[in-house]
Amino acid sequence: MNEQEVRHAIEGLLQSRDPAATICPSEAARALSPTAWRTLMPQVRAVAVAMAKAGVLEIRQGGRTVEPDKPLRGPIRLGRPTANAVGHPTTPDGRYFVVRGRLWRKAKPDLPAELRTALVKQLMDARRALRGKASEDVRRVAREQVELAKQALGERGPVWWTDGAPDFNRKLAKNTPYAEWFSRLNEPPS
Repeated sequence: MNEQEVRHAIEGLLQSRDPAATICPSEAARALSPTAWRTLMPQVRAVAVAMAKAGVLEIRQGGRTVEPDKPLRGPIRLGRPTANAVGHPTTPDGRYFVVRGRLWRKAKPDLPAELRTALVKQLMDARRALRGKASEDVRRVAREQVELAKQALGERGPVWWTDGAPDFNRKLAKNTPYAEWFSRLNEPPS
């Protein structure tokens, strides 16, 4: 079985499903060889990792996108690349979303839901304080609160990943290692 056949099987299954749906790699292996599918699993997973690195799909575990560069242990699902809540594309490694060609760092993915909710509330309260005609002192305090909340969320300050990769927050995607992925966002699927 060649890589192109595996890739077409994965893409075909994803295209036949609802855009938010995922597939199990074994479904692609079974589509390629109903009787000897187990022997194809390492190849299907390897092709899926290559596709994830290229930004063509996402690998998920427990409903969360995982970085394709990290070792995959346990069951995985394959899905179309997702956009964040406001409809902006997310980089394949899940570190940034893109707005008008610029990368914006996402919040730490491992923040407990209660803490994330509290920090987002603090952030929104501070942003609301910046509206209207507040005094300069009130505005200064609100800006400090915005900064503190963003740092606690992981959107600013030290990066939350541990592989030593540099931070490209607020950089144009075309001027970063994400340039090739970004250039393919508007291409039709192959």
